[in-house]
Amino acid sequence: MAVINAQVSELIRSLRKKGWTTSAIAKHLATTGIRASLRTIQRHCLCAVVEKKKGRKPRKLTSQVMEIIDSILRTDDELSERKVKELLQSRHNITIGLHSVRKAVRTLGWNFGKPR
Repeated sequence: MAVINAQVSELIRSLRKKGWTTSAIAKHLATTGIRASLRTIQRHCLCAVVEKKKGRKPRKLTSQVMEIIDSILRTDDELSERKVKELLQSRHNITIGLHSVRKAVRTLGWNFGKPR
């Protein structure tokens, strides 16, 4: 095996950033006269990993949804969270999880549960 110099290492990284596979890079290097193992190429490719930005999904529990939940509870404060969720889906076409509805109700100050 040959020693990989900085120029070849940079070539490996640039090929990896272009989307080349490890075996394709090894074949390309072999045609230029450089013999490198797959593990060596993988080691040099670790520095060239392109980080993908993870796009966050927009929050479903916006201030508008909070206002809608608050207005639903003002009309009938005896509604359960499950019923509030169903009303959001049927009347306002908002799909939201039950846990999010419970969190919103708690944040708005409405108290569900048994009186103590």
